[in-house]
This record gives sequence, structure tokens and C-alpha cells, in this order.
Amino acid sequence: MEFFNEGFGLKVIQLTWRNPAFMAIAIALIWLIPQLMIRNIMLEKYKKQKLNKQKEEIERLYPNTPK
Repeated sequence: MEFFNEGFGLKVIQLTWRNPAFMAIAIALIWLIPQLMIRNIMLEKYKKQKLNKQKEEIERLYPNTPK
């Protein structure tokens, strides 16, 4: 009386995998999640570069300011 036998599990996997809505969501997640992570990393890098460039410009304008 095993409910989850090998045939039933295989049938559920096949029905899920061949479902167009499920596949669309799965592909979208595989595509979007890394893209969002890379975007956040690049945004942080851009902010740091912008701040460093601004500091360099200020130092070039006022080179000998006492601290």
C-alpha cells in the first residue's frame, strides 16, 4: 500500500516538467535571479568608482589643504 511508489513519482515529475506554465516560470527564474545579482554587484561597484573619482577631482582642485 505504498502511495508514493516509483511510477507515481515519475508521472508527477513528467507532468510538472512538461507543463508550459511551470517551464516558463522556471526559465524566467533561472534567467532573472543571476541577472539581478549581477546588477546589484555592478551598481555597488559603480557607486564606489563614482565616489573615488569625485574624491580625486576634489584633491586635484584643492591639493594642499591642511587637515
